[in-house]
Amino acid sequence: MVQGPIVAGTLEHSVTQPSTISELSRPGKLVLMPVGLMLCGLWLSQIGCSTHAKRLIGPRQSFYSNDLPAAHASFAKLSEGTRSDHTVAELDLAVVELFQNQPASAERRLRKVRDRWEELEAKSIGEEAHSLLTDDQKRAYSGEIYEQLLIGTFLTLSSLMQDGVDAESYSLQTLLKQHEIVGRSQDNKDQPPLPELFGIPATAPYLRGVLREATLHDYDDAERMYELTAALQPDHPIVLQDLQRVQTGSHSQPGHGVVYVIALVGRGPYKVETTAPVTQAVMLQADQIISIFGDYSVPPTIAPIKIPALECPPKLFDLVGVEVDGTPAATTLPLTDMQQLAGHTYEEKLPKIMARTVARRIIKKGTVYAAKSQMQANQLASLALDAAGVAWEATESADTRCWGLLPREIQILRLELPAGQHHLSLEPITSGRPVAPKSQCAVEVVDARNTYVLGYWPDRHLVGQLLVNTP
Repeated sequence: MVQGPIVAGTLEHSVTQPSTISELSRPGKLVLMPVGLMLCGLWLSQIGCSTHAKRLIGPRQSFYSNDLPAAHASFAKLSEGTRSDHTVAELDLAVVELFQNQPASAERRLRKVRDRWEELEAKSIGEEAHSLLTDDQKRAYSGEIYEQLLIGTFLTLSSLMQDGVDAESYSLQTLLKQHEIVGRSQDNKDQPPLPELFGIPATAPYLRGVLREATLHDYDDAERMYELTAALQPDHPIVLQDLQRVQTGSHSQPGHGVVYVIALVGRGPYKVETTAPVTQAVMLQADQIISIFGDYSVPPTIAPIKIPALECPPKLFDLVGVEVDGTPAATTLPLTDMQQLAGHTYEEKLPKIMARTVARRIIKKGTVYAAKSQMQANQLASLALDAAGVAWEATESADTRCWGLLPREIQILRLELPAGQHHLSLEPITSGRPVAPKSQCAVEVVDARNTYVLGYWPDRHLVGQLLVNTP
């Protein structure tokens, strides 16, 4: 990448040290300095824009190391102010607070981000224009589709860890949001419509079915939700059992209640910066065409075309084994695969990201070309502007803002147990064998009621607390 001092030095040589008075008086000569300074100013304004990922490495690692107070303090500091990554810090902070057993605070933060993203759907024209002159990180972050939908899931979980009053509404809102996204795609004649089930996290209809069943009379509604879950997760053994049970209109045996173990397993998807070689080749061809048919050259495409890509670390174990009162009972089973969900929804957006990236480069090259044309630049001035243009393009960085503390999977286990107090032990297992110490909790099972147990194992060890609640 061309460094700032080199560009500044080139401009100084071509502008501030003319060899003769007549050279300074050439048409457009006096325009070069403000144009060059404008390009350098835009370049300098972008220094530090690529540090988003670096700012979040420390607090996220504190969370994974189970140092939740340090993670909370760091995320809280990042969530203050008006940084463009403010909302992703808020989302990560909500996850930290949830597993610090502060579900009410987590719920408030999640609602705040959800409402903010709803407002941002009406994009600012000025913000769009600024991002085309810089990069997408200058735009307020409005979340990827999978993140917008998963806010509802985490709101549901936060509510279940309290009184559960709003849990069903949050699940319904997730489904309505997904319906709205699909509906917008059907109204857009410039692209194929999205599939009807596009982007639905299976956890949303499943938990709504669980909550409708818990009313002990809305079994038809529960059956519809389980059928939708089965369409997303065909042959899932737990969901098939749920369908058979609600068709008989029986929540649980007399004198029994139900414990739902909800396990967040593994580290979820996150964004990294990568390059797009195909787009780079297209830009090189565009450079040549513009230079051939125009009077002036444009800055060469030296800086790589940067776009975000999704990565997801491998799971370090398979499932969570559960013992009840010292006796092995069953294991959790995956219900929502975040890597798959994020990948499918992100692929839909990628062409738009590529189009914006190409448009941004063309606008920048066009700006430099227009400056040369306006000032009738000589060869030296043209080279100086090319250098400034290359530096301007090199300031671009991919938008890697994301909700970084999502799990890889949400796994579920349903246990029907006699009413009374029980002791649960949960441990990560691989190929049927434990690979980490057990985490334990006591649950009070209530006749014909649901109790929820929630834990997060990003690696082999539980982070924070096992949360237990009977709404």
